Amino acid sequence: MALLKHVDTHRGVQTAFGKIIPEKEAYSYCLRTIAAFSANIFQVMRVLNDDWEDRTEAITEIANMMNCAACAGGEDELFQYLNAFYDEWNIPELVKRVAWIGAIWGDYGDEAEDMAGRVIQFTENRVEKELDTCPWDIVGSEMCNMTTGMFTANFDIAAGGEHGAITNDVQLNMCEARGCGNPHCRVVAERLDHFGLEHQGWLDHRGAAHAPVHDTPPERRVPHAQGLRNGQYVQAFGEENSLEWQYNWVAQMGWVWSISFPLIAIRDMAEDDDEFERILRIVFATAGKNSFIDFFAREGLRSWLDIPRSIGDNDPRVMGAYIDAVLGCQLVPHEWEAFDAEGVEIRVSQEDFEGRFEMAPLEEITMGYEAQWNGACHTLVSPEWSVWISEDDDDYIINVGRKIDDRAL
Repeated sequence: MALLKHVDTHRGVQTAFGKIIPEKEAYSYCLRTIAAFSANIFQVMRVLNDDWEDRTEAITEIANMMNCAACAGGEDELFQYLNAFYDEWNIPELVKRVAWIGAIWGDYGDEAEDMAGRVIQFTENRVEKELDTCPWDIVGSEMCNMTTGMFTANFDIAAGGEHGAITNDVQLNMCEARGCGNPHCRVVAERLDHFGLEHQGWLDHRGAAHAPVHDTPPERRVPHAQGLRNGQYVQAFGEENSLEWQYNWVAQMGWVWSISFPLIAIRDMAEDDDEFERILRIVFATAGKNSFIDFFAREGLRSWLDIPRSIGDNDPRVMGAYIDAVLGCQLVPHEWEAFDAEGVEIRVSQEDFEGRFEMAPLEEITMGYEAQWNGACHTLVSPEWSVWISEDDDDYIINVGRKIDDRAL
């Protein structure tokens, strides 16, 4: 075989020291960091509310309501939304507008977020989806239940029924969940009228499927979704989405469904905003310290970012390079203001940092990352160095520097 005349080029994220993190690796890291932020938020929820049923019902109802809000402007907007959906996904006119078609939304959301698996059945009366992997499997059982609320919204919207009515044409069960110890996540939607099933409440979506499920043998399971395996996603009607398109989509929507939606309910669980923010900072600071509590974790990061040995462990550039990689992989534009042994400053617009999805800006990202990165800095570098975020007009300045705080967490 002749040598290639040109070396293939691939997009990626450049670290502070010139190493390129390949696009697919950066994409996976982006997903996992969003999932980790979500896991911390859910820990805040568990501190605020010790009743599993109460907190799970609250976030599930919010997730359903926010998904339904996509077409909350009336019947005309509902059908305008549906028509655009049918065009976007190349759904033929001969396909009846019934609930099962909502599985298209769920399947693409899974694939875009590297929840790798397969559609086992896709018919008018039953849909079964089996997942082998899920970056959000670290968050916990409440999220596994919450996702069924979003799926229910997808099915209701796709049915195109009476505006504002939660018709629940299907009984939808996540009968397996990786976050609860199962080898798969498995979601099954079955039509109520066909199977003679009852309507469900928000906490009834974790039961067994009515019809038998299919268990894919281990040798046929996959480690990544289509976008990472093939560079593009192909859905049931042949429509394709590129990895590049998916990356941008999930860098926005991953924050929305797993953080923004549940946060609406979680904030209400606190007595007031001060109580919520106090607990948030404690949880995120602890998570940050534990990120690099083991010395081999520090070495692993140095290796991954290709930090030269001329830069010692007790150097703010190590922490700066880590923050730079997080922002880069999450597709957040930023610039270096300072990067030397005396300190690091990174400039990022407030709109870019908090507005991953422009309809739902998240000030909690700033509070959470400030506490998490400060905690991480104390174990990755040393307690001599701190991370704080200051404002400069419409920008944030992420600082890594020396700061004495007699009341440090």
